[in-house]
Amino acid sequence: MKKEIAIVGGGISGLVSAFELSENSELDITIIEASDSCGGKMKGYFNKKTNRFEEHSIRALGSTYFALFDVFYRAGMLDVLTAVDEYIFYESKSGKKVAIDRTESIKFETFKELVSTFDLSLTDMMSLAKKIAHHVNASDEEREKQSHQKAGDVIGIDDFDEHTRQFIINWFGILTGARMESKAVDIMDSFVLMFLPMTESPQLPPGKHSKSYCFNRPTSEVIELLVKKLEERGVKFSYNTRFENIDQDAASKKIKLKTTGEILEKNEFDACIIAVPHETMWKVGLLKGVKKPFDDEWSFGSQFPMAVLPEALVPFKGKSYNLSFDAPWNIVFQIQHKEGFWKDVNFSKSKPYNLSATCSSPFNEGSLYGKRFMECTPEESLHEILFQLGITEEAERKPLVDNAVVDPIYLEYTKEWKQHANLETAELGILQNNDHRWVDFSQIYVRSAEDKEIVSKTEMEGVYLAGEVVSVPGRWKIPTMEQASMSGKQAAQEVYHYLKMDRKVNMEYATLSSTKGYKLMEGILAGLTALSKLIPHKNKEKE
Repeated sequence: MKKEIAIVGGGISGLVSAFELSENSELDITIIEASDSCGGKMKGYFNKKTNRFEEHSIRALGSTYFALFDVFYRAGMLDVLTAVDEYIFYESKSGKKVAIDRTESIKFETFKELVSTFDLSLTDMMSLAKKIAHHVNASDEEREKQSHQKAGDVIGIDDFDEHTRQFIINWFGILTGARMESKAVDIMDSFVLMFLPMTESPQLPPGKHSKSYCFNRPTSEVIELLVKKLEERGVKFSYNTRFENIDQDAASKKIKLKTTGEILEKNEFDACIIAVPHETMWKVGLLKGVKKPFDDEWSFGSQFPMAVLPEALVPFKGKSYNLSFDAPWNIVFQIQHKEGFWKDVNFSKSKPYNLSATCSSPFNEGSLYGKRFMECTPEESLHEILFQLGITEEAERKPLVDNAVVDPIYLEYTKEWKQHANLETAELGILQNNDHRWVDFSQIYVRSAEDKEIVSKTEMEGVYLAGEVVSVPGRWKIPTMEQASMSGKQAAQEVYHYLKMDRKVNMEYATLSSTKGYKLMEGILAGLTALSKLIPHKNKEKE
């Protein structure tokens, strides 16, 4: 008799769990998904009716993504990734930009170019570098302390020059979803991952090497390939099946799921992985010691099909991942076209370019209307995004806005918002004068300083958690897709242990290539920082 395994949630963590467990032919695996397709926050597709791309968010994946790249390699899917040539840091108000070569580690010359081009405080940047060097050799006790401290407090961001402070806050808000209210250990880890040489996945995509990769097609196509591989292995999928509760028979230890929607073929399982949003985990009592669901933040993508590129966007036509660090809504963007990342995608002949822009801080007031995103209509928000990217003329923006869309996958602008008010994973924006609200069906989780650590094991035998909120192995925490993928592997390993099956899941992770010399560097930087504070700041070049 095969062991019956339920995986609740068809996002990347649930799919990775299924991939690892489907290596064993003695397991009968069912993925239970509330919507009509898998993908979770990785959904995105080309809508043939509207003739445009509709993505939840653009994605950049680092070469340090051991867990995700391992699964893609074994599934024969590494060709869905294309190397990123450059990260371009962009200041839309001035037009200044610095391109960071992603085919190699960040050079000191690049660091100096960032400081000089964007007129950053060298003193503050050296102070930050000193803290990064110290963090490399931080003790376990220091790391534990930082997991309960705010990043801004540890960095001392409030003492930074205003312009430099905004650069740092926006940069890391854009790249990692991390905020200065997040756990300090997370942001310090992010600095280490970005600035210092890390070991890379042994399974990198073929062809040109890069520190970063992007999908070369809409993300739902990537998910469909993985789902097809799982179906070939015998994994069953139950769509439109909403998870409501979980129980366990005291005698048999069988796990029973309560669901609504499509009826499950079987309702008793030998083990179960819960890979759903943390609000749902909390609702059914699986987050031990958590008094309320964690706070989330809004993040969304917007798509602008274009016949020609606006002049402000021409410099970003290549395979670059672009960060407009002075955009109040924290915007990263790509220009997608045949010669860019999406070479295998059929673009419309009348609209051969697509601007894909993701906003990660829409609670800030915009620079065009002075409104937060929640206060804007869809048209206003699209104008606001283009304006923040440097397209200041309304006549130039209007034809782009007419064909554009704000995240139709997880955002809805509606008068019928009351029907979503009790959905635990939905969050409502403010009520506007026209009785409409924005409804966000999938926010991003950012670990705040006060958040409790969540482990994979639950109080129920044979029931394990996977997803962004779950702590995973490895000293340096890589956010988003890698964290979710590693949690899926971890949950699968727990199931094997529980069922007393002798199978080891590969959970290798990125490490710092070397820690030698960083204590010395910390001392040198401390001395230079102290010296720089004695130098008059009137002459920036001398500083």
